[in-house]
Amino acid sequence: MSDAESPRDVAAKIEEIPAQQAATILQNLSTAQAANVAEYLDPDTASRIMAEMDPALAASVLTGMEFAEASMVMAAMDPDDAVDILAHVPPETHDEILREMAARDAALVRALEQYPPDSAGGIMTTEVTALAEDLTVQEAIDELRRLSEQLEQMFYVYVVDARSHLVGVLSMRDLILARPDRRLVRVMNTHVKSVPTTMDREEVASLFRKFNYLAMPVVDEKHRLVGLITVDDVVRVLEEESMEDVQKLFGAGADERLNSPWFFSFRKRTPWLIVNLGTAFMAAAVVGLFEQTIALVPILAGLQTVVSGMGGNASAQAMAVSVRGIALGEVDNRRIRKVLRKEMLVGLLAGLVIGFITFLAVVLFYGKFGVAVIVGLALVFNHVNACVSGVSIPFIMKRLGFDPAQSASIFATTLTDCGGFFATLWLARLAMDWIK
Repeated sequence: MSDAESPRDVAAKIEEIPAQQAATILQNLSTAQAANVAEYLDPDTASRIMAEMDPALAASVLTGMEFAEASMVMAAMDPDDAVDILAHVPPETHDEILREMAARDAALVRALEQYPPDSAGGIMTTEVTALAEDLTVQEAIDELRRLSEQLEQMFYVYVVDARSHLVGVLSMRDLILARPDRRLVRVMNTHVKSVPTTMDREEVASLFRKFNYLAMPVVDEKHRLVGLITVDDVVRVLEEESMEDVQKLFGAGADERLNSPWFFSFRKRTPWLIVNLGTAFMAAAVVGLFEQTIALVPILAGLQTVVSGMGGNASAQAMAVSVRGIALGEVDNRRIRKVLRKEMLVGLLAGLVIGFITFLAVVLFYGKFGVAVIVGLALVFNHVNACVSGVSIPFIMKRLGFDPAQSASIFATTLTDCGGFFATLWLARLAMDWIK
């Protein structure tokens, strides 16, 4: 926003463009500027734009707005999107915004907030089309016409009993072709798939991928219909999970953002750095066992880092495939042995190629044939070690209850570093008379 443009001018401009483009404009403004612009937008437009923003950034904009305007924006937004944003708002501001909202809208938000954000209940919307099983076909059609004016989209029409239990799903074709006086209980399909509110959102995403669903109903512990998960929700989950996994692989918090407070980033990163420090001392201890070997053949001090570094790269490749397989549910315990055999073969072949190239380089640049053989053999060993450990450690971490994306890289790095140092220096000690 230029100095010549007022918040009103910017608001008028972004009202005429798609919500995604408008969201980008707001995100590039300062928090105060974005909040001023949002207050000039009508609540419906502001809600559509803020729903396209990163929830943490949208929350900062919402926090800068007057409570009355902020509450109208949240009321106009889909409840599931409103919950995502309000989760990043300070508690006192959160409570004040909900107090300003209409009782029904506030109740919908509070109902969704009771579910963990990584569960089916946490990503569902409460706007689901449900009809009573005792309605006639004609009554159902009249009700759907009325609901179509309130709901933006109608993926499926579900049927519930008097106590809101999910009992069936309606086919529009069957509904239109049925006699007007026929009851829905005679028309509906009783074979309807649903997910519980407690199901992990990654499991929900796996079901959508496997069966190509457009939407799935969500039920509570008593099988009452409480919400709906759409394919849009699942796409957003997959995007968030992929970004979180990337951050976790490097030891950052999954929910950390560029604009996160410094103390939040410090708290999320430091524990894993401390663990990493401990594993680094383990690698140093391995090198310390072979001080005399390094003193007699100093060139090994540099070449051992080549062995450990290449092992680290090979481990990262195998680990990335493993973490992805876990996230997508591609590998179960019955297939792990087959995967391990494949990785062992890949590690052996890659180690032979890299080891031979390194052997030629050491002979060419240093003229040390014996050292070249030692380093080449160490590379073969460490590539096998790296591929096997890289693919297996995520499964071990998952079995122990840790997040494999966040914890696996630290231990895999330790194994490849220690394995690379030990293989190089132990082989050198055995062949000391030959390589000196």
